[in-house]
Amino acid sequence: MKNPETTSSRSRLILRGHIWLLATLIPLLEKFIPLKWLLRLLTPPPRFNPYAGTSPEEISRLVAHRLREPHNMRRRACLRHGLTLFHFLKLAGWPAVLRIGVFPPSLDSQRMHAHCWVTLNGVALSPPPEQPVATLLVCASVDQPAATDGGTVRGHK
Repeated sequence: MKNPETTSSRSRLILRGHIWLLATLIPLLEKFIPLKWLLRLLTPPPRFNPYAGTSPEEISRLVAHRLREPHNMRRRACLRHGLTLFHFLKLAGWPAVLRIGVFPPSLDSQRMHAHCWVTLNGVALSPPPEQPVATLLVCASVDQPAATDGGTVRGHK
């Protein structure tokens, strides 16, 4: 008979390794794969839940720990965090939603500014935008990886 604590510890170790691997690969994937395809790749089928039973808080904590000091994608750290968190919440069976919003440039009018965050049941699990944004993309499932919303989201303080 297996010790449940050992199995849980083993599963957690596998999850940590999987998070480490994906977070390492996202900067490379993002350079060569368009966002629409990347979202398809990172959105598992609805019934594939190898991490079922893992709380969203635990997944969020592990992803945040792995990405606490970004060496790659510094200007797009929120995208890396959002894609990683979204993928693992989906693998645990949670109805996560990836959101990308844009807001007006502050100093450089030639550069668009955007922010990516993940919500679960309307609650942000990764840092939401700090100012109001126009929602550009909302992705909840593999069937709708590029659905646009067009709404405005207020930032938090």
